[in-house]
Amino acid sequence: MKSISYILSFLFLSSTLSLVAFARSFTSENPIFLPTTSYDDDNIVLPEVYDQNGDPLRIGERYIIKNPLPGGGSVYWHKIGNVECPNAVLQHVSVPGFLGEGTPVMFVRKSDYGDVVRVMTVVHIKFFVETTRFCAKEAVWKVNDEGLVVTGGNVGNENDIFKIMQTDSVIPGRKNVYKLLHCPSHLGCKNIGGNFKNGYPHLTTVDYDKDFIPFVFIKV
Repeated sequence: MKSISYILSFLFLSSTLSLVAFARSFTSENPIFLPTTSYDDDNIVLPEVYDQNGDPLRIGERYIIKNPLPGGGSVYWHKIGNVECPNAVLQHVSVPGFLGEGTPVMFVRKSDYGDVVRVMTVVHIKFFVETTRFCAKEAVWKVNDEGLVVTGGNVGNENDIFKIMQTDSVIPGRKNVYKLLHCPSHLGCKNIGGNFKNGYPHLTTVDYDKDFIPFVFIKV
């Protein structure tokens, strides 16, 4: 079993490194971070975040989050360990056993800043589930002590805050490419990247700015 795990880890890491290299070749060396204030502070209006149809993302609507690079896939909710509800935020990749469809998410907010999602404004991310009402309470994203993106967060918790930032990544056949950031209260934002850990392709926070995973949003 260990040899299989090592092989999967090698394949995933090789794929991840090639994806990162691909993204870097089309990404600015010095990305400019937009202001982190909400868009109505001091009458600042920040750009809207757009899906692949060219429509702005809206609070409460359902979207698939997808890595559009070759070998990448959609984000999904998965159960790891002896737990009652899914607890891991993973990414489908072109590795046997990790191919599949993504799980829809919704963007939610505690404060009322309108129904449109704008770049670098506070959102919580929540998986959408129809059949498991009990597990729906565990669907909000957070980051654990290991830096893994997991579920079990709370809307309104300032440590479970995410933001969306536009990138200048150029990916053939795709438009409106973004990256996700985890932005806990009173701490700097960290990019969301990927890492194959304990046999699973997790979303994780990353320290190096260029190791982010590019994402697009597809309306469900």
